[in-house]
Amino acid sequence: MDQISLLSNFLNDYEGRDKFLRLFSYTAKFACGVTSGRTAGNLKKVSSEMSNCRVVLRLMDDIPAWHDALSYEWTRKQSKLIDYVSAIQTVIDVIYSPIESICWAGGHRILSINTELWDTTTTYFWITSISLSLIKSAYKIIELNKYKQCLNDKSNNRIQRNKIKVQQRSELVTCIRLILDFSYAVSYLPKGTLYGGKLKTWQVGALGTLSSLIAIYQALNKRAKSS
Repeated sequence: MDQISLLSNFLNDYEGRDKFLRLFSYTAKFACGVTSGRTAGNLKKVSSEMSNCRVVLRLMDDIPAWHDALSYEWTRKQSKLIDYVSAIQTVIDVIYSPIESICWAGGHRILSINTELWDTTTTYFWITSISLSLIKSAYKIIELNKYKQCLNDKSNNRIQRNKIKVQQRSELVTCIRLILDFSYAVSYLPKGTLYGGKLKTWQVGALGTLSSLIAIYQALNKRAKSS
């Protein structure tokens, strides 16, 4: 599959469009932070519109989230740590979606609620989900390393060791992306909570842009390998 076809198919899906909207939103936020005057104001509007577009698209995530939870294998035979982390993350995903929808409705004055409180709640759920994903990726790297050390230098095992190295690099890239996500997500917390509100606009934009580029690279690379 050529690159144009790969990109076109990617953009035909919700996942692809969401990832590019995320990239555009944080890139505009970064540009807003390093410019001034009318240009900065226009870029801020662009970033906000892109972000709002993603939120609107996520309003329809409730049913998929419930479907994933109902089809989730709660009695898996993985390590207890991963089982617990995955189960908690599944529950969080189910709860997060309606909370974000309520927050959106409050922001548009459809519901009379404390929007700031609900927005902070969604941020905590977001950060928790990122942290759980980071735990899973870090654990996978450790387990892959243990498995690699058990293999000897026979030819068949060398091939397997190379495959494990590729998997480890992939998980390492995922960890880097999640650390970037966590870094700027905490900045959205209220002032006084960790370093909430302390990052500058361009810093949040830069971290978000780097994370978005990594996410797009990983998604396209995965599709290219499966095609």
